[in-house]
This record gives sequence, structure tokens and C-alpha cells, in this order.
Amino acid sequence: MSAKYEILKFLVKALNLKKLYFGGNDEDFIDSKRKLNARITVPDLQDDEFNISQIQVMGCTVLKLIHKKKVNRANMFIIGGGMVIAPRAGSIKKALRFAKETGLDLYIPYYPLCLDYPISKAYEMIHETYKEMLKDYDEKNISILGSSSGGNLALGLVSYINDGHKDVPMPAHIIALSPGTCVNSEEEWKRMLELEKKDVMVPADYMKRAVDIMRHGDNSVPDYMIWLQKGDFTNCPPVTFIYGSDETLYACAPSFEHVMKRYGVSYNMIVGKGMFHCYPVFPIVKEAKEGWKQMVQLAREA
Repeated sequence: MSAKYEILKFLVKALNLKKLYFGGNDEDFIDSKRKLNARITVPDLQDDEFNISQIQVMGCTVLKLIHKKKVNRANMFIIGGGMVIAPRAGSIKKALRFAKETGLDLYIPYYPLCLDYPISKAYEMIHETYKEMLKDYDEKNISILGSSSGGNLALGLVSYINDGHKDVPMPAHIIALSPGTCVNSEEEWKRMLELEKKDVMVPADYMKRAVDIMRHGDNSVPDYMIWLQKGDFTNCPPVTFIYGSDETLYACAPSFEHVMKRYGVSYNMIVGKGMFHCYPVFPIVKEAKEGWKQMVQLAREA
């Protein structure tokens, strides 16, 4: 590990980001996220290479970054936030950089959060956004990239399509960065508790608390939306998983490998040694910059 990375880990631990983002009782947690989201707006981006616009899908904003020089390939870029935090301006700027470096048009959904809705509402909106993309792009030219809870929606879209929503074809490729899924077995929980000792961002107990948050009082929410490991991945396109070896969610990687093999899915499991949660989208140290380049290359080739 580079010296800069070791310093960064020390600072993150000192700031106690686990407590900042995931601490407190449920009521205080939800209240703090409402206050945070009240300060988040869709940024007014300007760039000479893109036509940047907004559309509404189910009353939610989708930010479109479309190259002025026409391309025929697009990506749905689903930004995470524990299903409780909306995409922030810094993440949108990274998305613009991603669009530039990949040469892909981008659709960035501001999906419904579990502060106000069950996760099923977010799935429905992602599905409808994908249908919007299919109006302008062939499914063979559409990839889906999701980070953290966005990774849940990206990968889970396959199960959603299989769950009575076969009005759309499968996309060409899914890139799931540290997909957010809850603990489904005692074995996963034990692995997660061990990894938590190294994780500087996501506490293990959030992946139990998140069950009630994602249900939002609706017990009819399909299990696969909360436990992706239970999903139906029939006809799933190729999937690339990217984890850091030092994050709690890596505990679920073996379960995903098992389910991918069970459904005969072509998949690749990339693990950044010593890296943190969703490290490729935080390219501020040498190791994470390498992850960013790898992610961009994967999207180019998808």
C-alpha cells in the first residue's frame, strides 16, 4: 500500500465515518439523512462535449449526459448511498468524467429512497429508466453500473425482469461495485464481523438494520431486493463484481459466486487487495486510481 493510502485510512478512521453515516438509533439516523438530502440538489452541469438535460421518470429526475458527437452506446450509472442518501454533486462530476473517458452516454437516476418508500419503488423506477434508454439504444449497447446500494439495483434489475417484468430484454453487461445486500446466513455474518475490523466505512450492523429500512414497513417487498443472493439470475448477462478485500460487504462475495455458478452466469470477481468500499469511484490514491482505470476499461469493452 502507498504511504498516501495509509494516511488516508488513518484520517478516515479518525473521522469515524462509520458513526457519521451509519450511527445513532433508527429515528436519529433517518432524521439525519433527511436533513442531509434537503441540502442535495441536481447540479447544473455544463460541458462543451455534452448535451446535458433532465427527464422525469415516475416523478424522479434522471440526469442525461449525451455526447454531442453521436454515439450508439450508453450506461445507466446508479450511484449508491445506502438507499438513504441521494447522489451528491461530487458523484455527478465523477459520472461526467466517466462519460468522457468511456465514450458512453450516461443516464443517472435519482431513484426513490427508502426514507419515504420501500426499495421496490426504486426497482420500479430503475426498470422504467431502462425502458427509456431502450427507446434510443439497442440492449446490446446498454450496460448498467452500480456502486453500493446502486450495485444492488444494477444486479437486482435482472431478478426484477425475471419477476414478471419481461417486457424488456436483458442489458449487455452489469458492473456491480460492492453491491449492497443484507446478511443471509450465519456464515456471511461471521465473515462480515471479521472484515469489519478492517473496514473504515460501512459497519456490519448496518447490513442488519438495512432490512427494516429497505422494507419501509412493507412486508410484501420481494426477498431478492434485500438479499440479492436469493435472486433469480436466469438469462443474466455477464457480470463484473468489484470489491475491496477490506470491506464488510466482501463477506457476501462467496454467496454471489455460488449463485452465479448455479445460474450459469459468466462473471468476473475483481478484488482490490487491502482496498475499501467502492474504491474505484474514489480515485484519490494510487491503488484506487488503478481501480478507476480498470472500471473505465471494463465499461468501454462491455
